[in-house]
Amino acid sequence: MINEEELYEVREHIEELLDGHEVLQLESLDLDGLEAAPGQYTAVYAEFLWSQLGREKQDKFLKQLRDKLGKDVLLVLMGEDYVDGESFPVARTDQHGNTYEFQKDDDGNRFEVMKNYPSDSWLRKRLGIAAREIKVLRSEYYWVVTSRLK
Repeated sequence: MINEEELYEVREHIEELLDGHEVLQLESLDLDGLEAAPGQYTAVYAEFLWSQLGREKQDKFLKQLRDKLGKDVLLVLMGEDYVDGESFPVARTDQHGNTYEFQKDDDGNRFEVMKNYPSDSWLRKRLGIAAREIKVLRSEYYWVVTSRLK
C-alpha cells in the first residue's frame, strides 16, 4: 500500500541524491531496447521495479545495465517495505524465493502479482556482484538502495 506522505519525503531524498547527475529513469525492466551508451548517464533510477524483477533474473539485469551504461554510474533503486497489517499478504513463494501477493482490480477480480520484499542483506549480496559502495536506507514503508556500478 502506498503511503503518500512518506513517499513524497523519500522522493525528495532521492532528488537530492540525483542532483547534478545526468539521470536515466527506468520505466521498464526490459533493457534490450534501451538506447544508451556508456558515459551518456551518470546515474540510473528505478522506482518500484526491483521488487517485480524475479530473483533469478537480477544478475542478468545488473550485467545488462552495466554493459549499457558503463562503470561508476550511480544506481538508485526504491521499493516498498512489507508493513504488517497494511501490505497485501504474501500468498506464495516460488522455487527462486520470489514472493507473490493476491490483489484486486477495480472490478473486484483477484490477480497475482510478484512482489519481493528484499532484506538489507539480500540487497547487499545481490548488488555486490555488480556494484560497490552499497548503502541501504529504510523508512517505515519504503527502502532505497544506492550503489555504484563496477
